[in-house]
Amino acid sequence: MIDAEMQWIESAIEKVAETGKKEDGTYWRATYTDEDKKGVELLKRWMKDAGFYTYFDTVGNLYGRIEGRTKDVILAGSHRDTVKNGGKYDGVLGIITAISACASLYREYGIPKKTVEVVALCEEEASRFLAGYVGSRAITGTLRNENLQELDENGVSLEEAMRCAGYYEGVLPKERGNVKQFLELHIEQGGFLESAGKQVGIVTAIVGIFAGDIYFYGEQNHAGTTPMSMRKDPVPVAASFVTALNKWAMTKGDKLVCTIGNVVIEPGKSNVIANKVKITFDIRSESQELLTEAKNKIESLLKEFPEYMPETDFACQDSPVAMDAGGIERLKQLAEKENQKVALMPSGAGHDSQIIAQKIKTNMIFVPSERGISHSPLEYTDIMDIRPGYTLMKSYLKEKGWGK
Repeated sequence: MIDAEMQWIESAIEKVAETGKKEDGTYWRATYTDEDKKGVELLKRWMKDAGFYTYFDTVGNLYGRIEGRTKDVILAGSHRDTVKNGGKYDGVLGIITAISACASLYREYGIPKKTVEVVALCEEEASRFLAGYVGSRAITGTLRNENLQELDENGVSLEEAMRCAGYYEGVLPKERGNVKQFLELHIEQGGFLESAGKQVGIVTAIVGIFAGDIYFYGEQNHAGTTPMSMRKDPVPVAASFVTALNKWAMTKGDKLVCTIGNVVIEPGKSNVIANKVKITFDIRSESQELLTEAKNKIESLLKEFPEYMPETDFACQDSPVAMDAGGIERLKQLAEKENQKVALMPSGAGHDSQIIAQKIKTNMIFVPSERGISHSPLEYTDIMDIRPGYTLMKSYLKEKGWGK
């Protein structure tokens, strides 16, 4: 039988999920949309009901604040946006559990020694604006005016979207120097915890990501009348490149992952030799050395095909980020005290925590994902699998906010 807190969390997940259902039937809570507004109103109401003071910053991050005896802030939360046709748990679970934990601690122990805040961050998923991490970059003071000119698929700029939503008034937030610790609870989005029989994951680091596009140019011609010896076809060349890159990645074992996520052939007709191939790649590792090696490998391989004029667009070169070592150790001790089956593990997915950790002590707690599924309507974590991570989160926040 689950207790009242877990019942509320389970119910809240379903209620927030309702706000992400669009009129055309798709599930997508993109930032600065009507669906986002509905989700924000619900989260804000729950924060107020719990006795929090609520406010927004100028990019739209929603905060619930419990004023403490000092101005130092312990911050907990996650992102409220979803990918298109995503799931109910990614991001939102971290906000709901933080609201529940802080509200419960406030009821039981009263005014905290340090100020405690819960945040519902905006635009982490990059499903509307590709750069992503708008909310966390605002907190760390790393969001720049030039970033506001990025356009969504409908040609709406980030700045225009923030203004229309009622947040932005011409000045970006400055770095929040008063935040001393950030904690994010999140579904694992992978199958390790479930397969290993672990209840909780304590994140040690978030992988760096090296991603972008590669272009090969050929000569468009007729598929039936152009002899093989006279062709300048970029498709076999692109295939050779992908094969060579994958073979290199396989030599690194589990220390690196390499994905070719999309291949676009132009003009894309069965009876036409292509004139252009675009490949997207995504390489991730905890090791900056390996990410640098990956970049060098790509550049070296491309030199083998000069007549196809390869071009690169390295859209993302995020470095790996370590979580706070002291926080990892303390979370481990608290988990062991609760007799929880715990795993120390890296995160292969990107999170707001990797941005915030560059300026603020940051830790993450993972709870299992059923069958390792995420970014899908099938995404699911049973409430009893949430409980151990929630208990650990609550113990840590009690110590940081209400303890010494």
